[in-house]
Amino acid sequence: MSQKINTNKFLKNVRIGLWRIEVEEGKLPRFYADEVMDELLGITEEITPEERFAFHRRCVHPDDMEMFLEYSDKLTETQTEIVYRYIHPISGEMFVRCAGIRDNSVTSGISIIGTHQDISETIRVEKEKEAERRLAELNNELRQEAERNENYYRDLLDMQSCGVMAYTLPGHRVIHMNAKALQMYGFKSVEEAQQRLGAALRKVYYPQTDTIKHLKKLRNEDDMVDYECVIGKGESNECHALAKTKVVVIPSGERAVITTFLDVSDMITLRKALKQAEEGSRAKSSFLFAMSHDLRTPMNAIIGYTALMEKHWGEKEVTAGYLQKLKEAGNFLMDLIGNILEVARIESGKETLTETAWNLCNLEDTLDLLLDRDIYKKQLTLKKNMELQHPKVYCDVLKIQEITMNLLSNAVKYTPEGGTIHFTIRELPYEREGYALFQTVVEDTGIGISKEYIPHLFEAFSREKSSSESGIIGTGLGLRIVKKFVDLMEGSIVVESEIGEGTRFTVTIPHRIATANEYIFEENAKELPEEIKLNNVRILLAEDNMLNAEIAMTLLADANAYVELAPDGEKALSMLKRATDGYYDLIIMDIQMPHMNGYEATKNIRGLPDGRCRIPIIAMTANAFEEDRKRAIESGMNGYVTKPIKIEELISTIKKILKS
Repeated sequence: MSQKINTNKFLKNVRIGLWRIEVEEGKLPRFYADEVMDELLGITEEITPEERFAFHRRCVHPDDMEMFLEYSDKLTETQTEIVYRYIHPISGEMFVRCAGIRDNSVTSGISIIGTHQDISETIRVEKEKEAERRLAELNNELRQEAERNENYYRDLLDMQSCGVMAYTLPGHRVIHMNAKALQMYGFKSVEEAQQRLGAALRKVYYPQTDTIKHLKKLRNEDDMVDYECVIGKGESNECHALAKTKVVVIPSGERAVITTFLDVSDMITLRKALKQAEEGSRAKSSFLFAMSHDLRTPMNAIIGYTALMEKHWGEKEVTAGYLQKLKEAGNFLMDLIGNILEVARIESGKETLTETAWNLCNLEDTLDLLLDRDIYKKQLTLKKNMELQHPKVYCDVLKIQEITMNLLSNAVKYTPEGGTIHFTIRELPYEREGYALFQTVVEDTGIGISKEYIPHLFEAFSREKSSSESGIIGTGLGLRIVKKFVDLMEGSIVVESEIGEGTRFTVTIPHRIATANEYIFEENAKELPEEIKLNNVRILLAEDNMLNAEIAMTLLADANAYVELAPDGEKALSMLKRATDGYYDLIIMDIQMPHMNGYEATKNIRGLPDGRCRIPIIAMTANAFEEDRKRAIESGMNGYVTKPIKIEELISTIKKILKS
């Protein structure tokens, strides 16, 4: 069932009016309109078509009139449409969509029909949407611009060599930390900084005691503080900085703390190094003055007793006493030089551990062998106590003996006659499986050490009193060696002392426990001492120092060896070339020689075209460092012994090489 559509009501609802304009030559244009059209034009009373035309033209917006006239001209030729502004007498400015077409059925003039629609609401909505769109675009542009600015300033701050940190006060909300600040505080990101900032700030150390007071004032005052601080003191990221903290008000209205940090760690390190170098230089100068006395003491004894032996030659009992004192002076001189070399090796970082299975109870035999005479001479009492559940351990035997001997020798040296020395080794509970913790305590009733000097006790070239002041001969190097050995074994050493009340050293070192089978294997692997004879071994000795050559030749001849002397490496090479292959059993080669040194001579010998290139060569040199031994072996030598010559060591080395 069809329904009749009320056309007028529909057009009124959609605000569309219908119109016709007729134009005849010699007459005024006529404008016809329906009821809706008049309402849209703002005409409220009956007017003529000519008046309606004039009324409409008056209400066209002046700024749109030119465009409207162009539109009217086009209507005479073709269908077209325009949107223009119309000034309604009551409603004011409105937007109109006007469409028209020429009615070709009218021939007496020009007739144009069309529609006039009020689209003000549509335009308003579209304008609002456009405004919203433009506002959104503008906001987006502003946001992007802000991000670009933020990234620019962040990148700019991250490029700076100084740290920058900003956070709100109170609240400690992190506003920003640049890359340098994150690095100085040990943070990976700003998010991590936010989580850990409070704890990190509490760990900052301020060398000036009043700095914290000034910084606390910033909670209530907008001020600025310059200061020095240490970030992460004692941790891996420890950083020394010069800082400036200022309170500002940020755009949100909150108060914020902005701090800039200049990392001066390298400068501090350099300053400390310079100070240490200066102190080291002073210590070495003091050491050289002390050593001048300590070196001259045994040298004076050697020269003096040599002169006395010459004077009393033939008096067996007298010269035997002089000979014993000569030997003592020589041994002290060697100990002195050995300590200096030991410290040099330690300080170079080349000292390593050589661990074997050993029974710590053997220390008691070592003590009896080395200290009995000194203890007897001073009428000292040595009380020994060993409380060991696992005495068989893996350790560097020589270093353990040297630690113990240095501590006990000091105790003997600095304890007056009739005093007492306590030596204790006890095993302590230890949580590491397969290991035991051993505590060695050496306590004496000696002269003691001042509290002021104890912090310097383990420094190289350091003694509280020189030999001249104390009357006790020593180098001041023994305890430095002890400390370095203990550190190398991951142990600890503690000193307790008072002037006139004695001294107590406590050394604690962990050792791996050796099983019974491991200990037996190590014991069986040790070679028994051999008879020190070299029956009919022919040796070529290359030595430029005639005194050293005479001593070596005599000692080797006493061991039944045949020795021929070459005064330098060049002569040794010549003598080997002239001899038949196999004539010499081995060569003992000094290193520092004129014309051709030991390394060069060895290189030339190894280049010979026959079996003589394989002759065993033993380096015999005063160069006592581990790198010297390595260089000798790398140059092609088979063994290495140091001067002054220890005949047992030399013969043992010769036999070992000849057997291989």
